[in-house]
Formats: sequence, structure tokens, C-alpha cells
Amino acid sequence: MTYLSHAKRYLSGLLLVSTPWILLFIITSLVAKNSAFMLTPYWNDELSYWHEVLSFSSKGLNFGYYTINELLPDSLSFGNHGFGTISVYAAYAKLFGWNYYSIAISNTVFLSIAFLLLILTVKPTPGKTLLISLFYLTYTPLILYCATSMSELMNVATLIVYFSLLYSYINSNSNKQKILLLVLVLFCITISFIRIINIILFLPIIFFYNKELKFNRKMIILLTGWILLSFCLFLVNSHFVSPYPDSFLSELFSVTTMFDFVVFFIKHLCLNILRFIYPFRDDFIQVFQRYLLVSLIIWLFIKSKVLHYKTSKIDMLYFSAFILISLSLLITFAAYDVFNWRDYRVIAPLVFGITLFFILSSRLQVVNIMLLINLFGLIVLLFSPKIQRDFLTDSHRYTQPKNNPVLNKIQYTEKAISKFNNTLVIDSYDEDIYLNTPAGIGITFSDTISDKLQSKYIYTRMPKALKTYQLIIQSKDGILYQKKIQ
Repeated sequence: MTYLSHAKRYLSGLLLVSTPWILLFIITSLVAKNSAFMLTPYWNDELSYWHEVLSFSSKGLNFGYYTINELLPDSLSFGNHGFGTISVYAAYAKLFGWNYYSIAISNTVFLSIAFLLLILTVKPTPGKTLLISLFYLTYTPLILYCATSMSELMNVATLIVYFSLLYSYINSNSNKQKILLLVLVLFCITISFIRIINIILFLPIIFFYNKELKFNRKMIILLTGWILLSFCLFLVNSHFVSPYPDSFLSELFSVTTMFDFVVFFIKHLCLNILRFIYPFRDDFIQVFQRYLLVSLIIWLFIKSKVLHYKTSKIDMLYFSAFILISLSLLITFAAYDVFNWRDYRVIAPLVFGITLFFILSSRLQVVNIMLLINLFGLIVLLFSPKIQRDFLTDSHRYTQPKNNPVLNKIQYTEKAISKFNNTLVIDSYDEDIYLNTPAGIGITFSDTISDKLQSKYIYTRMPKALKTYQLIIQSKDGILYQKKIQ
């Protein structure tokens, strides 16, 4: 390899590793005219992630409950998002500290590390490296979420690593394949605790391991093992997740008869499908992705040659992509909700990972199509001032939170007998509450403030008539109550 070739590979690799930082700089500095180090959490999920990481990284497992209506997990005190995502961010916090902007910065760090691992494991050509950089910089979901404190970019980072390992596994010799197979399986198990829908990522491993898509004895054993493993991962993950009372799954498993269970499930499934296909309900970018997904599923199915399996070999690359997108969409329909960007957030990282896989595999027809779609997405974003404001330029994202002296009266108790002693109940999701509550104090939302609550502290904007709580401090910002000593 000539000196010039080495220089091209080095510079293209450096560009790829720097791409997440370039996008963050473009959005915060050029679009929002601010600094990435002025970012603060703003949405409910962002605030929950941020404070839970603050507590876990500061107090270990000895923090209060992060729940809704004091509905507790079976073990520990993690919230509705579980422990996987929180643990990854807590590791970053241990190394670099935890500030208001830390999730956005750590997401960018994780992406750079993921791209570096891609370069080291796959060793892509400069052309492929530049294509990946171009796709990243123009991918609308990444543009929308790169300056937020959401976990979407961390999920993209995990999928970059997954598809890099999968590509290396497929294209390695038999001795190296055994090691990569073990690494892939362990990695999939790990990221299933970050997002449980990642259990579907075992399927491409099974397909490429079995080499032929035949439902023989080997395939039946592998698929049965996958189902059992996925069920175990779901049970373990659920053990450490606090219940979400307003979710479809919580309501589904609370019904008393099998008939009601089936009827409720079918109603929810049909409602999600209608929400998905209805073109005037949500922002155009969400609607566009939904119709794009349907088109992709049909196109990938045709390209996989499944319909012609008797006369030609099935294209496992297209078939794996077809299965991943179809199954993720089906799980979203069946178990989650199609509204408020939820389906968009789940599937967008997967589409990025699949496109990356096609780039590495030199399937340029797919890549060209996705780049054209990116261009269309950029045009739509350019003429969507509401979406720009909500995601990119909202002033709340670049404003230091106001100080709330009432919350300074809350004291964390070391070696508390009950984790309720380190728990604060709130009745509104306001950023100043989360960003001023001391580390280790779990934050529980309750739609009913009453004496039935077990938490030591209650913070509310309006006075409450409580017998088992005493008023500690009151100001124009809010009122803090503390549980009376029994």
C-alpha cells in the first residue's frame, strides 16, 4: 500500500470518528447559535435519564425510587427505563463527571468510539468511510436528536458496533468466526438490557450461522433457543424496571379474563395500525418515515428472492434487513404505541444500522436510495419551523435552570432503612425540579397527592391538606412537605 493510500485511509477514518462532533457543532453553533456545553435536559424522558444517572453515579445503588404512583420494581429502585441505559451513562459520569450537557456529549463520545471500533474491526475502504460519514451527517433522526439528552444516539452507537461485528463475522475465516460469534452473542445479550427490542438482533446471527434459510432441525433448535433466551432476557430486564401504569402492557396484563385480554390486544393493535397509516395525524417527518418503512419492507422482501427460493438462492443480506424492520414494526404495533415520535425513535436507529451494513457490503443501490431519502428529509426539515424549534433551537435547551431554594432543604439519608426515605413525590414534570433535586433522591411522579404516599418528601406547586406530612418550606416556586415521624 502506497503512502498516498495510507494517508487517504487515515484521513477518511479520522473524518468518520469526528463526524458525530461535526454534526453536534453544526446544530448547536451554526443552527442554534449556542454552545454544546450550554445544553440542558428539557423533555420528561431527558430529565428522568439525567437525574437517575446523577443518583446512580453518585450513590451507587443506594438511591431512592424513580417510579410513577410509587409502583415499585421487583428489585432495586430504577425507573421505567430500566438499568441498562442508566448504567452506560453512569460509567461515563464516573470517568468524566456529570453536568447538564453530559448526555449529549457522552452520546457523541459513544458514537466516536463505535466508529473507531468499526474502522479497527472492518477496515473499510476510504470510499466506504466517506459514504458512512455522508449518510450520518444527512440522516434526519440524527440531526433531530444529536443535541438532546435522549438515548437515541447511544442506541445508534450500539447498532454501529453490532453491524460491524456482524459484517466481520460473515467475512472472516472459520477460526476467527468462532470468536466473533461468541462476541456477537454476548454483545446482543448486553444491549438487550439497554433496549429490550434488541433481542431481534439475534436473528441475523442465526440466519448467517445456518447459512441456508431452511426450516430443518438445526434451524428449529436455533429459533427455539432464541425464543427461550429472549423470554429470559425480558423477565430479567422486567425485574429491575418500575411499572409504567399508563402503558398498554400494564393495562393489558391487568385484565382478568382471557377474552378481555384478546379483545384489548386486538383493539390496541388495530388502533396502532390506523395511527401508522393515517397521513394527517402527526408531523410530516414521522408520517414520511412510516410510509418509507412500508416501502422498504416490500422492496427488501422482493430483493431477498424469497418468492423464488426454489429457483435461486435467498439473499440473506436483504432477507435479514427485511426481518429486522418487519419484526421491529410488528413489536411496536403489538406492545407499544404509535404516536408522539415513539415509533420513530425505536425504528430510526435500526434503519441507520441496516444502511451501514449495506454500505459495508457494497450494496450501493440501497445506499443511493437512502441518500436520496436523506436529501428529501433535509428539504422537509428545512421547511418545518415547528420541528426545528422543538428539536434544534428551543431556548430551553440552552438556558441554565433557575435555582429552586425549596429543593435545597431535601437531605439525602445515608444507609436509609427504606428507599422511600430518599424519595421525593412530585405532581408536575418541571425541569427546575429535576435539575435542583440533590443526588440520591429518587423522583416519583404521582397524579394524586395524599396521605397514602410512603415517600419522605412531597413537592407541589399548590397547597395540599395533608395529615401525615408537615410543611417544611414554602416559596413562590413551590411547597415542600416532609413525612411526620411516626
